[in-house]
Amino acid sequence: MHELAVLYLRQARHEEAEPLLLSAFHGREARLGPEHPDTIDSLKQLVNLYESWPKPGEAAKWRAKLAEMKATEE
Repeated sequence: MHELAVLYLRQARHEEAEPLLLSAFHGREARLGPEHPDTIDSLKQLVNLYESWPKPGEAAKWRAKLAEMKATEE
């Protein structure tokens, strides 16, 4: 699912990528935990999605979550 979402993102098919990326992120977070590299990758792709759409408010929200997750790693 994550890989298909990234493909859609590269093709600027934002509306199709969004639900897949959200599902991938939440699934990875639940199964693997918030610190897992795959979870972080899904989160970074969400930021990329909203920056390229452009939806700056959503990008900022997910960027803040990414910063929180990185802060807990330290």
